[in-house]
Amino acid sequence: MFITMKFYILKKNNFLTECGHADTEWLTATRNYGHAPQCPQCGKYYAGKEWLPPYNIELEMFTKQYGNVVMGAGGIIIVDNYFKDCFEKTNFTGLEFIGNVNIVKFLCRPCVQKKSLGDPPQYYLTKIKYGCAAMDHKESKSVFEIGKQPTCNYCRLGGIIRYSRIVIDENTWDGTDVFFIRGIGGTIVTSQKFKDWWDSCYFNNCKIIPSEKANWDPFDGLSPEEYAKL
Repeated sequence: MFITMKFYILKKNNFLTECGHADTEWLTATRNYGHAPQCPQCGKYYAGKEWLPPYNIELEMFTKQYGNVVMGAGGIIIVDNYFKDCFEKTNFTGLEFIGNVNIVKFLCRPCVQKKSLGDPPQYYLTKIKYGCAAMDHKESKSVFEIGKQPTCNYCRLGGIIRYSRIVIDENTWDGTDVFFIRGIGGTIVTSQKFKDWWDSCYFNNCKIIPSEKANWDPFDGLSPEEYAKL
């Protein structure tokens, strides 16, 4: 496969090595959920249940600067006013703001004093589009559990054990700038334009890396046969 386009992955910073001046985390404080989204072709669930309002969260600070972009479980993202203002000046597609976030519990690690932080910013919940492109599992060198290879060519979900990189099937991309990729759960992909804009705004707390460097191997190279014995 000849790869002609560059794609990038939006990820949380590593707290121990990449937090810089900001490390902010959040958890849902209210368990109000709707239905989980399903693949339109095979019916398989491809993400967790939809979070319904009110969007109440617990915010936790590990450093003395609030994060502009804060990623939670499943790739759900909240953003501050700075990100929202910058984004609304662009014509990027794939991300929308769906509601204000309410901080109902505010925690600080022992190394951070609340009075030194000031009031937290207003955060907004975002919704990122799904299904705008699919992962090429062959080119990504994906390895699956025995008997759990993808069978649906739309969602391309299976019992994945690892992948060496993320390669987008360019024939499936519809031009959207930021989206959840089909083929693995909770992974946000961006276009080159979005990545260039991100770099120019100096957002903190998350990073964007080339998709070819986005590997995942939590089982240290186990073969499907070895994995089946766990």
